[in-house]
Amino acid sequence: MVVCLQEIQQNSYLALLEHGLTAYSQHAFFRNRLAPKGGLFIASTSAGMMKKRVFYPYPNQGRPLSIGFSDWALNKGILLVSMQVQEHSIIVMNTHLQANYLGDWRLSNHQTQIQLDQVNFLVELIHAQEKNASVIVCGDFNFPRQAPAYQQMSLHSGLTDAFVDDPRPTYLPFPLVSAKWRTSLDYIFYRIPAGEDTDVTADIIPIVNSTAKMPLQRFLTDHYALRISI
Repeated sequence: MVVCLQEIQQNSYLALLEHGLTAYSQHAFFRNRLAPKGGLFIASTSAGMMKKRVFYPYPNQGRPLSIGFSDWALNKGILLVSMQVQEHSIIVMNTHLQANYLGDWRLSNHQTQIQLDQVNFLVELIHAQEKNASVIVCGDFNFPRQAPAYQQMSLHSGLTDAFVDDPRPTYLPFPLVSAKWRTSLDYIFYRIPAGEDTDVTADIIPIVNSTAKMPLQRFLTDHYALRISI
């Protein structure tokens, strides 16, 4: 079992994760000055032994003096681990792309171009993996399915969107934020080697404090969890 987390925005959170994820004996992250690189963290049970841990920063991370300053500061990229599960080779890529804060998906928008550059880099990394390995790419992609970057990912990655037929959103806007953001921004893409007889199921899971009395107190995160079983 593998857990991929994004937006780990302080190094102090790493100790909490290592202390709390007692069932997950292996952890992958790259510590940076204030937060782990890309804000990314992967945990795995001993059933999937990590053979390799690599962080690939996106060449185009935007500009510091821009609306995307926080994205630039987090040093966004791809956290890749390779694992061996019995005779199966599995590559997991955890990522978090540049946000499009204005929700402007036109090609003329600078943030759309950053997303396209990042997807192109991600696609190249996907194609560089060994062909007999299962590849799972997951994270907060920060674009909906009608965006050019999603089309680029779908057409050129060679991977399958595990939720392509699921109409449910993966993003829950903060209170008072426009409902237009109630959409899909998070994805799991996967590739299974040809000839393998494999069942794949996927689900979208809300993360709420169900014990809280007030609705606003139940709100813990603006993203749902995605789960895939292979």
